[in-house]
Amino acid sequence: MAYKQNNTLSKLETLAQILYGVKVFRFIFFFYAFLSFVFWFLNCLEVEWLYLFTKLFIIPVIIVRTFYVPEGVSADFTLAIVGGISLIIGFIFDFSVNTMYQKILKLQEEEERRIQKRKMQRKKIAKPTMAPLEADITTTEPLENSKLIFLIQPHVNKIKRKETDLELTFQEVEIWKQRVNKKLLENVIYSKPMQKGYYRKNLFLMYKDFNYVDDFIYYIKPTLDSIVLEFRRYGISLSFSYVLSAIAKIETLEKELDCMDTILSLNFINDFIVTNRFKITYDNKPIHQYSMLLKGEYNLSKNLSISNKQPLYSLSDGKHTERGEI
Repeated sequence: MAYKQNNTLSKLETLAQILYGVKVFRFIFFFYAFLSFVFWFLNCLEVEWLYLFTKLFIIPVIIVRTFYVPEGVSADFTLAIVGGISLIIGFIFDFSVNTMYQKILKLQEEEERRIQKRKMQRKKIAKPTMAPLEADITTTEPLENSKLIFLIQPHVNKIKRKETDLELTFQEVEIWKQRVNKKLLENVIYSKPMQKGYYRKNLFLMYKDFNYVDDFIYYIKPTLDSIVLEFRRYGISLSFSYVLSAIAKIETLEKELDCMDTILSLNFINDFIVTNRFKITYDNKPIHQYSMLLKGEYNLSKNLSISNKQPLYSLSDGKHTERGEI
């Protein structure tokens, strides 16, 4: 589908992950520079057991001494020069990788914009008189042969163990989000979604039978909890925003995802938010394992000049009455 990542975007994301991993090699140069300075200092003090570690510096020392010969000086600066060169290489390596990484992220954003632009152009050609999105956000009838849609957005933060710990950069957050989405896909493969992909960098799943909803919610809760615990071991704190909805025709999927993406922007955390479409379709089921509490009415229009308030609900266990409007 048009809103799935194409091959170019997928390759860029893979390259970004590789570059992010390569960045750790800069610490090798920094550590080698540290060793060189320490051993140079010990060598100046004429520590006898240093000869045990000469193999660590044989090649760099040979290279340096082709240009520098310590004759007629009181101290041999060869190891200090090796340390300085290692330090410079480390900084150059770090700068180069970061520059390439930033360019890859920029190319990703440009590719995503091109995909969105092509989608809009196709829509204009196919449906030049199509009504605005806001005109079809809700429905008052249950959807026959409806399909279940799930859209999820991870929120990533670093667990600060010390006051001096730095926050994650934007690029690091994006990398961790990709890892979370990958792990989530691996864990829901058993459910055999009819379709899966990304809409504006957020993962969506679609199931051909809406009646699968109770089983889906039953299994997705512990799945997300296990992912939260797993990433906590890496020092990452996770929370999620997610939305459930329903559609009758696949042709309306993109339009519905656009609406659900707006709901994600409301930042309901760790709360199963459902649309009015979902509620009406779910209420039409003969057996209900979950009830819905009214969260309030929210303007889901992306056009600031148009007000389009729609009710949103929170899914909960047991039987409850609806709360008043917010």
